[in-house]
Amino acid sequence: MSDNNDKLIRQRRSLSLAAGFWLISAALFLMAVLGLGRLTFIDWRDLRRAEHAVVLIEQLRLGMISAEMASRERGPANGVLGADAPTPRALGHSLNEARLRTDQAYAAFAQALGQVSGDDRHQSIGRQVDGFQAALHQARLRVDALSAQPLARREPEAIKAAVDGMVRLVRMLRPSIMLVMEDLQQDQPLLSSTVSSALLAAELRELTGQLGSLLTPALSRQTALSDDERLAIERMRGRIGQLRVLLTARVHVANGASAVRHAQERLERDYFGRAEALVRQVVQAGQTDGRYGLSTAEFAARYVPDMNAIIDMRDALLAEALQQGAALHLAQRRAMAVMLGMTGLHIALIVLGLYLMHRRVIRPLSRAAEALQAMKEDRYVALVAPVQGDEISAVFDGIADLQAQSRDRRALEAERDKLIERLRVQSSTDFLTSLPNRRAFFEAAEAEVARARRHGFGLVVLLLDVDHFKRINDALGHAVGDLALVALTEVLRQSVRQGDIAARIGGEEFVLLLSHCEREDGLRFAERLRQTVASTVVEVGSEHPPVRMTVSIGLADTQTHGMNLDLLMSRADHAMYGAKRAGRDRIEVAGPA
Repeated sequence: MSDNNDKLIRQRRSLSLAAGFWLISAALFLMAVLGLGRLTFIDWRDLRRAEHAVVLIEQLRLGMISAEMASRERGPANGVLGADAPTPRALGHSLNEARLRTDQAYAAFAQALGQVSGDDRHQSIGRQVDGFQAALHQARLRVDALSAQPLARREPEAIKAAVDGMVRLVRMLRPSIMLVMEDLQQDQPLLSSTVSSALLAAELRELTGQLGSLLTPALSRQTALSDDERLAIERMRGRIGQLRVLLTARVHVANGASAVRHAQERLERDYFGRAEALVRQVVQAGQTDGRYGLSTAEFAARYVPDMNAIIDMRDALLAEALQQGAALHLAQRRAMAVMLGMTGLHIALIVLGLYLMHRRVIRPLSRAAEALQAMKEDRYVALVAPVQGDEISAVFDGIADLQAQSRDRRALEAERDKLIERLRVQSSTDFLTSLPNRRAFFEAAEAEVARARRHGFGLVVLLLDVDHFKRINDALGHAVGDLALVALTEVLRQSVRQGDIAARIGGEEFVLLLSHCEREDGLRFAERLRQTVASTVVEVGSEHPPVRMTVSIGLADTQTHGMNLDLLMSRADHAMYGAKRAGRDRIEVAGPA
């Protein structure tokens, strides 16, 4: 008794150890995966931000180009407004080309913004960009209507309104550009200085374009500047000067690439050199007699090309931002690759350590406990030590000896059980036909009647007897009679359904219990069975001719006689003898008792 208790205690300990091992292993693995997963997620997020930054820089570039093209369109538009009707062909062609460039730039920018998932802020900016197209169409109609009038009939207020309409177009694009800028600063703050400098350059390009537009009405009238015009022009020149100082300071602090420095030198030479001198010349003439010596188209032809230096400055800054973004993306990809490698290595080491611990210690102990439990339950579990010569192997050897003794004992018990089972089968089975005998039939039939009574389904009892069977035995011998009974048994087996019971209860007398069956169904079944038996030919060898036989069948059903097996058997027996008296090879249905 003490040994059994010790075995149970050891078994409980091994099972507790296995459960604790898996619990601790799962906790350690989960902690490691969560920690490494968090670090990997941070690197992945930074990588995605670096990728997104490149996309945002491209969107920002397209937005600036859209604003630039809208601003550039003001040049030929101003030229058309300063020329007499009909518009010269060269000016009209230049305006149409400028409008085409604006449309193409706007379409590219709108498409880039449309690829961004739509939160409320992006949807609002999308609606603003969509409104830009309608405003652009209205501004162009205003310019076209005004240019169709003779120059002398164009009111200064109308010209100013047309110019202001073109200026407002750029301001409509500014919110969407600033939104992209905010997203970029949030994703990659390191790029904010360079990108902000590019925005300053774009703003400088817009203000210089507006400065040219402020000079357009006076140039088209060829009259002196009004006080309001002089004030607006001086304010615009002051803002341009401020942007110049800011842009120069940022480029100097950032110590940008050589392309940026060269672009700044060209900006100082072209715009703040030649273009600024041209503006001073026009302003001085506007403050005196208004004799400018050039038309709006001529002014645009000299002024606008020098503004390209501002665009070059903007593009150089954007190119540097793209290079910085690409460098950040490459660095993040390398960091991500290193983190993934470290994560994989850590997880592999953890899994390897847990695997070795489980294979060398935990699993052998669990298998030993399983083998001992199996011995208790008279089962056998094969044991193979993972490593020979260690303590676990010694435990396995001891258990193997116990298993050998247990197997010998179980072999003897199995032989005894087979013998008992053979005797049980012989006591309940007919030796000739292997059908249940009378005792086995009544046991099974009583259980089926009880089930039918409980669930309310019908039963039919068929009692059949081979006609003139004694003649077969007397004329051909008992061996032939046995062959005939075996053939009849095979017909019965092939005829009954699963759940029906067929048994041999006498010499040539058989009984069938048909489950879930009513009298009419049972009668049809009996008729098919009778015909099948009558058509069966039993080959008995070359010494005797084939044997044919018929059966007389009595039928009783629960619908008529109730759920009483003895009564059913009695009524079926009475009906069977009635069939024999009526001439044999027929079916007789038992009436009410």
